[in-house]
Amino acid sequence: MSSIQKWQETKDADLTVELVAEMLEDISDDLWVTAACAERMVDSPEVSQVLVKTGLSRSSRLLEPMKRSIASHKPTEDADQSTEQNLIAYFQNHERERRLCILRQILSERLDRIQTYLLMRNAWQSSDLDEEPGDEEDEDPWADPDEENEPSEVQMAPFTLSDFLSQPLVDNAIILASERRFQALNHLLSYHEKALFPYRFSIINSIPLHVHPSEYHHLLPANDYDSNMEVRPERKPWREQVDWVEEPEVLAALHSTMTPEETTWLEDVDSTQDDEFPRIRCDDLLPSDELTKWYVTRVESIDSQSGLMDVALALLQHGASHGVPKLDEIGEDLLLLDRLIYEAPQPENPSLQIDWTLRRWRSLDPPEVIRAYLRHSDFESVASDIRRLVLPYLSVLESQAERNKRPDLELSNCLLYQYILSAPLELVVAIFESSKADIQRSYRIIRSDEDVARIALAYLYGLPTISDWPMMSRIFECQPDWGDDRDDDEKAYATLSSLAAVVAPSASRPRASAEELFIFFKPLPASALSRLLDVLDTHLEGGEILAKWSVSTSLQWFVLSREDAGQQRAKAVRMSRLLDHREKELESEEEWRSLLEDMLKLVTHAGGSKSTFGHLSQEEVSKIFFTGLLSSGNLAVAKRIKGRGRAAQYLTESVVEQICLDVSREIYDNATSGNMYRGEMKQAYECLSVAAPTARIQAERAFIEATSKICSFSVFTRPGIPITPLEIRLTKNRLDLIARVLSSTDDAYKHQEVILDLADKLGFKNDAAAEVKILSMLVEVALQHEDFSRAEMTCEKMIIGARKLRALHHTTTETNNDTQTSAPQEALEVAWRSCYQLGKQSEFHDTNRKLRLLGFALELCPAANTLDILTVWRKIEAEDIESRKQRSIARAAARPTGKRKEAEQTNYLLQARAGAVAAGSLLQGLKGLSQGQDAASHMFNRVTANLPFSIGNVAGVGRRSSEERENERAGNERDFGQLFARQFAGSPSPQHKIREEVAAGARNALARGVGWLIGGDEDE
Repeated sequence: MSSIQKWQETKDADLTVELVAEMLEDISDDLWVTAACAERMVDSPEVSQVLVKTGLSRSSRLLEPMKRSIASHKPTEDADQSTEQNLIAYFQNHERERRLCILRQILSERLDRIQTYLLMRNAWQSSDLDEEPGDEEDEDPWADPDEENEPSEVQMAPFTLSDFLSQPLVDNAIILASERRFQALNHLLSYHEKALFPYRFSIINSIPLHVHPSEYHHLLPANDYDSNMEVRPERKPWREQVDWVEEPEVLAALHSTMTPEETTWLEDVDSTQDDEFPRIRCDDLLPSDELTKWYVTRVESIDSQSGLMDVALALLQHGASHGVPKLDEIGEDLLLLDRLIYEAPQPENPSLQIDWTLRRWRSLDPPEVIRAYLRHSDFESVASDIRRLVLPYLSVLESQAERNKRPDLELSNCLLYQYILSAPLELVVAIFESSKADIQRSYRIIRSDEDVARIALAYLYGLPTISDWPMMSRIFECQPDWGDDRDDDEKAYATLSSLAAVVAPSASRPRASAEELFIFFKPLPASALSRLLDVLDTHLEGGEILAKWSVSTSLQWFVLSREDAGQQRAKAVRMSRLLDHREKELESEEEWRSLLEDMLKLVTHAGGSKSTFGHLSQEEVSKIFFTGLLSSGNLAVAKRIKGRGRAAQYLTESVVEQICLDVSREIYDNATSGNMYRGEMKQAYECLSVAAPTARIQAERAFIEATSKICSFSVFTRPGIPITPLEIRLTKNRLDLIARVLSSTDDAYKHQEVILDLADKLGFKNDAAAEVKILSMLVEVALQHEDFSRAEMTCEKMIIGARKLRALHHTTTETNNDTQTSAPQEALEVAWRSCYQLGKQSEFHDTNRKLRLLGFALELCPAANTLDILTVWRKIEAEDIESRKQRSIARAAARPTGKRKEAEQTNYLLQARAGAVAAGSLLQGLKGLSQGQDAASHMFNRVTANLPFSIGNVAGVGRRSSEERENERAGNERDFGQLFARQFAGSPSPQHKIREEVAAGARNALARGVGWLIGGDEDE
């Protein structure tokens, strides 16, 4: 077997130093031996060294002849051709020599790596021996204490020699860095600096973040103060003089002429593209700003991923000590963040703790940082927390502003004041108590007396709502006292007016904030501030009184209502209406008197400034108080208070009467039920008992009773919705309420006295016109129910009232220019129409009563309606006469034949008598006219004087009794009845034509006469 075949069959693990020398010594092909040595990579350093040295030795034999050949090789006549171009031309034509140079380059690099590996192996072996079993990183907090502690094994090497030789150097460096083998890594970087320097940041970034920088400080970048560029560390390679094949010209020529396969050989050594270890190449030195960014990024990663503030601070300190600029600011941020995490108060519930990081800290504005420091401070600790945490932070901000050449002497005060103006009231009280004037200035939180006053005024007047007035008074007690050197009243008034303009709400700003108010107070001198503090004292006193009676408000309200009597009155009303906003109502007289004293105290002027109710008088406040007392329903206390005490001088009988009426009406209007025996209506009714029983009080009580009565009749506004008391009060014509009662209840018309009593309570007492209208309603409802008897009786009563009404209010009923009708005229109108409607009812069969009702209608109706009524009268009379005639004929037919002629004469006589009866009935209807009796008699005489009284004898009616003759001589009434009897009878006679003419003349005369009697003109 040849040596070449034996070499190929031998495995890498079986190679020894002797075997290598034995097999390769017999092979004469130097290029083949060189390639064989470069191909083999074993884990044994000794065998590896023999292979590398053998390859270098055998390649050296060919190197010198090749150099001479290159020197003599001139492919062109160009004398100016460079050495590199000459080498390129040579390697293109001589593949064997090119491969020899590539193999020699690989072997030279491999020899350096073997020597480095030996140093690194000694380094990590010595570190394993020096490491003690009790080191902190070897302690397992979760280990079982009962288990026996076994001796720790020697730490394994991070890689073997073959791995180290086969993989890129940067990957080896990253592995060493990630495993914290910094001594071995230092050796690697020292002897292979040229290959690893472009990947220096990738190597450092692979170091675990929790590792303290002191362990790898020699690897961290530094900055040169003079050039503001990164400092490149000084390293010594294994060979100070490089081999000929490693010279730049040779390397360039080789890279230009290599085949893809040959390129792969070198990439296996120099490759920088590996997914397992991502790398960033940076060949150039970084400027100082880029170094600063790298340190900041590294610190933020340490803070966010490990939370080790000491490690981050150590890294910053190292960078700052090595010239890296602008690290002091982030170092200060780390220190401040460390205080926030470890020194600031923390919540009791761990779940409420915030995961703070440097990146989050640096994103905060200064006001947010201050709030973060004091988020969990309380009344006891806030002052010390500000001194311990906030004030140092503000000092750092001032220093940073000076370093950035933007000094601001007011920066600390502005930020501190901004927090105070938005802090909770409890914390602000503690801050002011730590800023009193009797405390040494250097120990105060707010060191300026003027600023103490300005912040107090801005904060208190900027609070939207206030419930803890004693705490606010504690703030006032911490204010400085500048003595009596104050502005006069005019300047103080101007200042308050300006303050009112500032706090006035607008469309874009509903209320003024504390920050805006502080800007307003900032330019004011101590004298103006002193005056405003006096005003504040007055407002605080008023606020405490209002809060005592559960009336919430803000100090801005005192400023805005200073010149507004309406707002002051509204607040006084709310103060007196305790039931609207208090859980427990006042019961005892002492409590109510205490309320009155406090309300009157708010009216008293304080010094030169107006008090809370400065625009209200004590009399008005007393009225408001008494109104609230009545509204509460505590009537027994109200009766006692109105008679004695401070309120008695203002609560006169007339005032109490008006207040009782107003309160009762207010309760009445808000009532949902009209039942006066419970709820609001009962309270409204009983409220009137506090005042003396005057006419107005009695009328209001009667109206409430009427309301209750109306609601008891089940009157509805809409189907299923009962009428409310407010709707009853808002009814313009209260007679409509009577009509709705009558329409809602079928038998209500039968209770005439109840309805009339209801009308009296609705305000129609002694109102004759209203009574006539109501009786007319009763008549109409009775007609609807066909209760003619009750309707006729009601008409009788109505006519009595109508006659009285006409006697009292005598007016002309027919006028051409008057377009309005008075209440009496309306009542008379409905009266005669009711009588007319009942009188013409066909279902009403009592003729005498019907004629009597029509007579009432003729008595009251206008002249224009006379003939209409007479037409109905004639119809009823004709029907009655015809009925009588038929009955007479029927009786006559039942008599013997010889007596028929006498029966005919008797029939005519009966017809004449019926006419007389009709005329007599009409006359009875007209007798009620008090002013027309004589005129009626005169008119009747004039009519009958022209009548031929012999007509009756011609008709054969000559036999009359002495009583009939006496009645005929008695006067016009009988004559008037005979006239109508003859006219309406219509019996045939020899004087038929004469009777028709006489009847026509009588009708015309009668119409004129009756019209004149009831007020018509003579011309009509």
